[in-house]
Amino acid sequence: MSTTTDDDLMAVEIAYSELTRKLAENGVNLFACSAAMTKLAFMIYKTSLNAEDYELMINSISDSRDRIVSFHEVANIGRLN
Repeated sequence: MSTTTDDDLMAVEIAYSELTRKLAENGVNLFACSAAMTKLAFMIYKTSLNAEDYELMINSISDSRDRIVSFHEVANIGRLN
């Protein structure tokens, strides 16, 4: 797997944010967008990682829930997390 830089991650975050905004503008429920992105992410992890690393990843995501910011906060800090 290739290394991802902070700039690469920021570009992907912006692209997903834009996609979500466009879907919402077209009437798609934001919770549906969120559920679909989460499911796809978990599928990627499940496909790419062994069982132990998958569990570590899912636990790491769960453990970081208090560090996730709202979209309102993004404008102030410039990052999605």
